[in-house]
Amino acid sequence: MNNRVYLDREKTKYKGNLHLHTTWSDGSLPAVQVVEAFKAKGYHFISITDHDIYARTEEFNTVDFVTLPGMEKGGLNQVADKNPGYHFGVLNDPTADSELERFEHLEQFPVPIPWVGDHSPQLLIDEMRAHGNLVIFNHPEWHLTRFEDMVKYDGFFAIEIYNHATEWSTTSSYGAAYWDHALQNGKRVFGIAADDSHEHDPNWRIHEYGGGWVQVQSAALNPVDLVKSLKQGEFYSSSGPEIYDLRVVDGKLTIECSPCKFIMFKSFPQRGAFLGDFESGEPLTQASMEVDKDMQYIRVECIDFAGKVAWSNPVFVSDLLQGGE
Repeated sequence: MNNRVYLDREKTKYKGNLHLHTTWSDGSLPAVQVVEAFKAKGYHFISITDHDIYARTEEFNTVDFVTLPGMEKGGLNQVADKNPGYHFGVLNDPTADSELERFEHLEQFPVPIPWVGDHSPQLLIDEMRAHGNLVIFNHPEWHLTRFEDMVKYDGFFAIEIYNHATEWSTTSSYGAAYWDHALQNGKRVFGIAADDSHEHDPNWRIHEYGGGWVQVQSAALNPVDLVKSLKQGEFYSSSGPEIYDLRVVDGKLTIECSPCKFIMFKSFPQRGAFLGDFESGEPLTQASMEVDKDMQYIRVECIDFAGKVAWSNPVFVSDLLQGGE
């Protein structure tokens, strides 16, 4: 079995949010103020993803803060406001060739999108990719998405597994079960935590922004390197804890993290380990698990004493076996 480093304690990780809104759609603050709000919270990058309007905001980029072009594409329902709908995060991919012209700044798109059959979501995903974008399956729990949609549709590189606004407002924020359903059925998709924030009011005692993010291990803070790392899964998602290191050495998967109450190895089809110092209640900062060759994947969740979670991306066991035992 091959050794492999997924997250390296010694490499720089950049904090970012890939889902938020401004006054270009239904947010409360203009883009310039939203940028300042996230800078104040220690973020290194964001993507402004307003509804059906594409944002390119390179004017906000500095040596220590970057904005990634994108939008949220929605309005796709078989029966408007009756059936489960589909919203997709759309993120410009500067590392890929674009079959069609890339979207321009503040280019707007009509909604609702006509429903032409069950393949309508696939048509939308394919269209966004053809214009040079990555696609994220947004807030599946909040949208009452069917689990089979995770398998039926292809081409999205990630699933939004935590959406802070839907937790903050309707407690329907977790998409990890959808993620596992996709992974169990052979999909190679990553998990994204994000805000979906609209208000960005720093005076609120309970903030609806800054609650879900990604930490991207990247060679540098620029759009090309950030997106390259996102596509390779070289990041983790969090609503609180930090993951410092994740690697497989001599057939053992080991994670290092900030102090946590529990560390859970979520694997399939064999069940992974659930670890905590149950006698003393002392926090865990490291845990390991033997990799079984018959497993499809292993991902790790680190839960702190406030119930907040950090999610690693999956370790695909077949990758460890290629050219190995």
